[in-house]
Amino acid sequence: MPPPLTLVILAAGRSTRFGRLKQLAPVGPGGAALLDYALYDGVLAGFTRFVLVIQKALRPDFDAHLRPAIAAGLDIRFAYQQITHPGLVDDPPPDRTRPWGTGHAVLTAGEHIDGPFAICNADDFYGREAYAALAHAMRSPRPQEATGSQVSITERKVNMSFTVGYPLSATLSDSGGVSRGICEVDEAGTLLRLTEGLELRRVDAHVHGRDVAGRPIDVPADTPVCTNLWGFTPGILPPLRDLFTQFLATGPGLDREFYLSEAMNELIATGRARCKVLPTPALWLGVTFPGDHAGVAESLQKLVESKVYPVRLWDAPPQPSPPD
Repeated sequence: MPPPLTLVILAAGRSTRFGRLKQLAPVGPGGAALLDYALYDGVLAGFTRFVLVIQKALRPDFDAHLRPAIAAGLDIRFAYQQITHPGLVDDPPPDRTRPWGTGHAVLTAGEHIDGPFAICNADDFYGREAYAALAHAMRSPRPQEATGSQVSITERKVNMSFTVGYPLSATLSDSGGVSRGICEVDEAGTLLRLTEGLELRRVDAHVHGRDVAGRPIDVPADTPVCTNLWGFTPGILPPLRDLFTQFLATGPGLDREFYLSEAMNELIATGRARCKVLPTPALWLGVTFPGDHAGVAESLQKLVESKVYPVRLWDAPPQPSPPD
């Protein structure tokens, strides 16, 4: 039997700009959170295991919220992202309160991963087509390489990975600056470089912001970006852990974070990973600021009215399509 296809959902953020726990904030017409749509679309795409990376203190809130999904038969597990993490972070700075970032969050889920796995954010809506495209690429025994040759994942010495690319303009907020992974892609769709862009805002036909080092960013609004929807094999975890160890050795202090996007950029640049950017027509929605809520709710209402989703997601559990 092949290993399960696992979806790791990052839900340990502090929601400082949103003002409350947005991972569980009701936004769908039936009271569903964006997390619920990720689970629902994940089931339809063929994911059979779901790992939520959360703050340990919030486990009761997630247990209560996810009771209908668990009753519907979903295999939901939890991993805890903590400042001190045995085997990962043994001696953090004494006054550190900020989480270690998305790359560390992925590592905390490692004990639940024994096959291909995807990563997504709990507070983003990626669209059903995006999950389906990612699952298809991850299940394929001979994914297409940038060179045009076809080589089995098990035959490679580098880690093959995938990310779903959206046009930057489709992922911005009218309420403030956002963070996105800015992609540089070749003609074959291979990711050449990924830059973590912070405080990104539209300015006419361009988007301005800064990178993690504070350098200015100015890119066209249609630049493809990664919004943290990734597909990996378990082989990515050891080199990711090595990079995290190196990150800690630099003395990150109280504020610096270990971004998954920056780590992947390093692995790609050093030949330890290769990544294909999967284009998608899917609708992307996100709630970064309170002002984003109304627009996202309106979009979800339209999807429900179009029968893409039921009003109450778990009253009739979704049935996954057979793998193609």
